[in-house]
Amino acid sequence: MCKKLPPKEHDTTFKFLFSDKDEILLLVKDILHYTWADSIEEDSIELVKTNYVTHEFSQVEADVIAKAKLKEREVYFYILIENQSTVKKEMQQKILKYMISIWADEIRKNVQILPAIIPIVVYNGIGERWSISTNLMEAFDIFKDDVFRYKVVDIIELDVKELLEIKEDVLLPVVFYLEQVREDRSELIRRLLEVEENLKNLSKKNVDRFLEWSYRIIRPRLSEEQKSEYDTVARRLSEGGVNAMGEFISNVARLLDEAKTKDFMAGKLEGKLEGKLEGKLEGKIEATIEFAKRLIQKGFSDEEVAELTELQIEKVKELRKSMVN
Repeated sequence: MCKKLPPKEHDTTFKFLFSDKDEILLLVKDILHYTWADSIEEDSIELVKTNYVTHEFSQVEADVIAKAKLKEREVYFYILIENQSTVKKEMQQKILKYMISIWADEIRKNVQILPAIIPIVVYNGIGERWSISTNLMEAFDIFKDDVFRYKVVDIIELDVKELLEIKEDVLLPVVFYLEQVREDRSELIRRLLEVEENLKNLSKKNVDRFLEWSYRIIRPRLSEEQKSEYDTVARRLSEGGVNAMGEFISNVARLLDEAKTKDFMAGKLEGKLEGKLEGKLEGKIEATIEFAKRLIQKGFSDEEVAELTELQIEKVKELRKSMVN
């Protein structure tokens, strides 16, 4: 049975996601709607080191720090992105430590004007909503409303449907959409099939980044035997690019569905009498039939559905006929 992933696994999920300037731009412009975001010089965005040594010789490390400039301005600023899967009461102090460390580093470079630092917390917690104050202190100039007041992107409460409709070469909307249901395997399967067209619009770079996210979040939910099969289809996607995306999604959806059924069966078998085995097998068959129906709705042929679900071709045709009626 697949166990729930530890929080640290999710805390590192977004470090690679925001290693791309297009994803950072999407976050500040289209999700957080900062008033100055349209003025960012896109070519000026660059990732910088995230670990700093304090005056006590202890080390602090943020998740993502990007440096950028605004159009027609000589000054630059920093965007500090911190990912959290649990509500941290000490978040204000944590952010301030990062900011102080960045400014101390700038002072050592003998800068004349300290750059503004825009802190953002990307929160992907499932159970508890973010309740900690975001107000750090008053700031300055064009960033006065944002420097010491970080914004929270609560992925669970975020409506990304509108962003998904714009099928461009960005990974952020897809990952957010899937992260919202990462603990609901049935819904995760459904959404994976739903975003297939978005994934087919990705560049080779973003296909590889999607595979990295999938490796961290989806692969651990599979059995050891399934992981070997996952690695095979993931390798084919990495080598074939978006042309192999359909095969990857259908196979991953099938593996998740099988894993869900196995987890369900294992959980029910614990402490149960052998006389209940028949009912459990019926549950597996029902799950397979539901998965076959989803594949039919996605436009898969009878032969493809039969191969992916291991149902008899006659049963698949019967299902298709009943859905049409």
